[in-house]
Amino acid sequence: MVSCGCCSSMRHELYSPMFDTVEPSSVKIKTGSQVLDIVATFSPRPRWFYILAKMFLAAWAIAIMHSSIATYENPSFWLAYLTNQGWVFTVAYFFCSLLSALYLAKRGTMDNLQGCGGLLVKSTWALFAIALPAEIVIAILFWVLEFKGNLTYVSVMTHGGGIFLLVFDGFIFSRIPLRMKQFLLFETFSSFYILWNIIHAFSGIGNPNTEEGVDDDDAIYGSMNWNDDPGSAGIVAVSTLVVLNPIVFLVCRCASRILPKRLLNIISSDEVDDTYDNVESMETV
Repeated sequence: MVSCGCCSSMRHELYSPMFDTVEPSSVKIKTGSQVLDIVATFSPRPRWFYILAKMFLAAWAIAIMHSSIATYENPSFWLAYLTNQGWVFTVAYFFCSLLSALYLAKRGTMDNLQGCGGLLVKSTWALFAIALPAEIVIAILFWVLEFKGNLTYVSVMTHGGGIFLLVFDGFIFSRIPLRMKQFLLFETFSSFYILWNIIHAFSGIGNPNTEEGVDDDDAIYGSMNWNDDPGSAGIVAVSTLVVLNPIVFLVCRCASRILPKRLLNIISSDEVDDTYDNVESMETV
């Protein structure tokens, strides 16, 4: 029964808008249902506590990024790495999460949540759907393929520590549900990075972090050396896109359903129609 319910909810999400506010486990909205309470989810109460907590997490993430760039030998090449691109999305999520909490705290209700408010919530939701699985995949790839025995505080935080910050904010504080269709956002992020990795390999841009006379190639990552070992690089890229990414996202999606969501109870069809009009803009991709 549990597996059937899980498959049913996944099927619902695949055929629903990317930012669907209807809980898949409930009955159809036109006959009475439960929809996500956007205000309670992205701006939970007590607001002073959660806003302070989100400010702290955002400041922590920004401080880590600043330390990473400040201690980097070649700051102009900082964004070339998947780790750092992933952290940019993590910082962007925390920033949007804080802005959403402040904006919705001022609005106070869900009525007419359109325009910049709807865009802000969708951006927060989308960034979370990218940042959390990305940080998990980055951590797995780093510890399995790239770790060479040297550890620093920044390295630990950007290769696993950030996962806990995202889980606290997204799953524990905000109770954000991940939808199956949002996997496309994460897969697009991953595909663009692999494309950039290939372009870099054949463009002659070079890698200022390689030591002349020691490293013969300018690959960003040794495990994805498209010039000297394209077969292994292709295996890593394809395995990440078609095996690792889907598994990680499914785990994140299931984890997002562990804690109870903050929902609006819709009983009568009249209430459903009224509420549906207010949340309809949130469901349009």
